[in-house]
Amino acid sequence: MLTAPASDLLQLFRTLQQLKRTKRTGWLDRGIPPDETESVADHTLMTALIAWFMALDDPDLDADRVLKLAVIHDLAEAIVGDRPPYEPHEIPRDDPEALRAFFSVRRIASPEAQAAKHQAEMEAAKEIFGHLPDSIRGEVRSLWEEYEARSTPEARFVKDVDRLEAFMQARTYQREHPDVPLSGFTDMALNGLEHAP
Repeated sequence: MLTAPASDLLQLFRTLQQLKRTKRTGWLDRGIPPDETESVADHTLMTALIAWFMALDDPDLDADRVLKLAVIHDLAEAIVGDRPPYEPHEIPRDDPEALRAFFSVRRIASPEAQAAKHQAEMEAAKEIFGHLPDSIRGEVRSLWEEYEARSTPEARFVKDVDRLEAFMQARTYQREHPDVPLSGFTDMALNGLEHAP
């Protein structure tokens, strides 16, 4: 049973509920209608299920740890939102061909943008951890730091599944919206995965 003050737990759960309302920015920017765009919580659930089921069949991975890492990997987005690896002003919105070209390759943030995102997510995670009971705060913080640092095979595996799930979602959207530029997710899957599924 959680032993934190009820006000802390209420604030924690209210904050985490934002994951259900936070739409995945990359889909919106590519033209997926908002009412069809998955939330961060949708993505997290699928990532957790895929990662856990695959890890259960891999004796080199701790499946329970994989599940925990997958469940918490996007917690900070409840506060900072879903920040893509590009700036909104970089998107050529008025030119369909330029937009298609822009999203035809995997976008990678500049080192400065990566550092700023990491700092914002660290601060958000710290705020979230502050509402956790003392009895579990250390474990959750340690898991989040492990995922962020990709310091274990399990953390690297979950990151790969995070990318794999995005690729799978892109394929689903591509069937429903064939004109939406989604090929950058294929590039990501072909060139960004380390753990062979």
